[in-house]
Amino acid sequence: MVLTAPVVPGTTPQPSQKPAVLWLILWCLLVLGVQPWSSRAAAPQGTTGSTNSLMKGVLLGAIFLIVLAATKPGFRTRVAPTTQLYVVYVLFATATVFLLADPLGPLLRLARLLIGLVLFLMLWRPLIQTPERLIRAHLWAHLLLAGTIVLSVAYAPAQAWRPLSSFGTGFRLQGVIIPMLPPRVGEVGALLLGLAIIALLARKIAVIPAGAMIGLGMVLVALSRTRTAAAAIAFGLFLALLLTRKTWFGRIAALAVPGLIGIAFLLIPTLHTWLLRGQGTQQISSLSGRTTSWQYVLDEQVSLQTAIIGHGLGNKRVLLRRGEGDIDVMAIDNSWLGLYWETGLLAVVIVGIAMIVAWVSVLRAPTPYVKACGALLLGYVSVASLNESGLSDLSSMTLHLLVAAAVCDSDRLRQRSRTALQRRPDDPLPLLLPNQPSKR
Repeated sequence: MVLTAPVVPGTTPQPSQKPAVLWLILWCLLVLGVQPWSSRAAAPQGTTGSTNSLMKGVLLGAIFLIVLAATKPGFRTRVAPTTQLYVVYVLFATATVFLLADPLGPLLRLARLLIGLVLFLMLWRPLIQTPERLIRAHLWAHLLLAGTIVLSVAYAPAQAWRPLSSFGTGFRLQGVIIPMLPPRVGEVGALLLGLAIIALLARKIAVIPAGAMIGLGMVLVALSRTRTAAAAIAFGLFLALLLTRKTWFGRIAALAVPGLIGIAFLLIPTLHTWLLRGQGTQQISSLSGRTTSWQYVLDEQVSLQTAIIGHGLGNKRVLLRRGEGDIDVMAIDNSWLGLYWETGLLAVVIVGIAMIVAWVSVLRAPTPYVKACGALLLGYVSVASLNESGLSDLSSMTLHLLVAAAVCDSDRLRQRSRTALQRRPDDPLPLLLPNQPSKR
C-alpha cells in the first residue's frame, strides 16, 4: 500500500465554493451598472443626470463589496495586458485631474473605472479563468437588459417611443424601466444578436432559445433604428466568421454575406427607408450633425500642454448649437476625439495601444468559439467607437473591450497549460512515509 504525504495547503487549486448563479447575477449587475442611463429617456428635455450617476455609483460599490466578501483572502488572479494599460490610463488621467479647477467629478469617474478594473482581477477565478463562463454571463446580461426594454413598452408605451424630431421622421424605441436612449437599445439588441448567432453556430446553445434571442436582438436593433449598432455588429460578425473559418469556402462566404446585406439595404424599399430614417442628403453626409463637432475639435488651436493632457476629464461636449439635445452644446460622439479632447494625445496613445493589444489577444486565441466572441466584441467596439463616446471611462464599450481581451488571454493561457501537461514526463514516485515499502 502506497501512502502519500498530505497536500500542502494552497499548492493545489480549489474549486470555488460559491454557486455559479451568484457570479452570473453579479456580472449582470455590473453590465447594468456600466450602461449610460440617460435621464432624457424619460424626459426629452433632459436633466442633469446626477441622480442616475449616484445610483450607478451605489450599484457599483455594492457589487464590489459583495465580490470582496465572496472572495477568499490570497486569491489567485491574472491581469490581462489590456487591463494593465487601462490602469496606466487611470494613473495618467488622475495626475491631470488635479490641474482642473473642480477635480471632484473627474475623480469620481476615475474611481468608478478603477473599481471596474479591480473587479476584473477579483472575478478571474470564478468567471474569467473559464472564458466560456464569462461569455455566457455576458450573453445573459444582455438578454436581461433586452427584457427590461420589452417590459418598458408594456409599462409605459407613451414614453417608450422617442420622436426623431429634426433627425428624421418616425419614432425610436428607448428604455423606460432602465432609462436608455435608442442608441443604447440598439447596442443591447446588437450584442444579443451577435453573441446568440455565434453560440448557435458553435453549438453552445439550443436552436429554440438561440432563435428567440436572435429574433429579439433583430427587433431591438430595427425598432431603435440605430444604424451605428447595425453596422458595428455586422462588422463584428464578419470578422468572427473570417477569423474562425478554416476552409476557403467559409472565408468566401464570410466576405459574401456582408455584401449581400449591403445590396439588400439599397434595393429593398423597407430596409432602404429604415436606413435613411427620413433624413436628407446633408444630414446623412454629416452623420446626423456629428461631423460638425468633430471638425471643431480638429480645427481648434490649442497649446502644447492642452494637446498632450487635454481639456479635462468630463468635457465631452463642445459649445455648438445642435438641433436636438442640450442647448448651445454638442456631444463629440467619437471615442477617439473625445479622448483627445478630455485627456489629450497621450491618452489616445495609451488606449490605442490597449486596443491593439486586445486584437493581438483575439488573434492568438486557440479556441474558435472564444476567438469568434472576442472578434465580435472588438469588431463592434472598433466601429462604434468612431460614432459614439465611451472609451475614456467605465462604459459598456470599455467593458466589451476588456471582456474580449480577458477571455482570449485566458483561453491562450489555458491552452498553454494543457500543452505543458501533455509534454510533462511521467509523475515521479509519490512521497513515501518512512519504513513504507513501495509496490512498484
